[in-house]
Amino acid sequence: MGESVLRVVRLLRPGANPLARVSDRVEGVLLVLVMLLPVLSLPVSLVIGSQTYAEQLRLARHQENTRTPVTAVLTEDAVSTVPRARGSTMTEAPASWRSPDGRVRTGTVAVRAGARKWESVRIWIDAEGRKVTAPLTESAAFREASAAVLSCWLAVLFGSTAVFWGTRWVLDRLRWRAWEREWNSYGRLWGGFHGSGSGET
Repeated sequence: MGESVLRVVRLLRPGANPLARVSDRVEGVLLVLVMLLPVLSLPVSLVIGSQTYAEQLRLARHQENTRTPVTAVLTEDAVSTVPRARGSTMTEAPASWRSPDGRVRTGTVAVRAGARKWESVRIWIDAEGRKVTAPLTESAAFREASAAVLSCWLAVLFGSTAVFWGTRWVLDRLRWRAWEREWNSYGRLWGGFHGSGSGET
């Protein structure tokens, strides 16, 4: 644990080590960026979340003004031909309802399993009488905004981390090759010294 901390400190201050290589300095700079970017990106993520929340609220208000709850009446028993998942209590059944202009509309609606013909169910329709989903709620808008903040921040965090480790892998390969070349060079030099020494009498 102590060695890991010392290595991080050395990477953060590569200039303090006179033996630091260019690759060490590059790695140190990248490490600083990896540590700073998630912190610096947090305000940006919050701004994106705030904008998302405002947009979702505008959408919610628009849906509240253009969608109307009505009562639909089942025209058949709610018998599903598709096996329901374990614990599921909902299915779909044919139903009819009246649009705002008085016309009768038909379609399938979500109801509890086992519902009988002529039972009523609450649905939402648009200005044309078409079945639509319920208006977006404020809590749903907040969830969308929270997801946007988290997604943006995690993208920066994992993206910068991936760049750091990928670059470090490349730097390690370059350092290993440089060390191997130096080792071979000194190896030949040492071999020459040994050869000249063995010829003396």
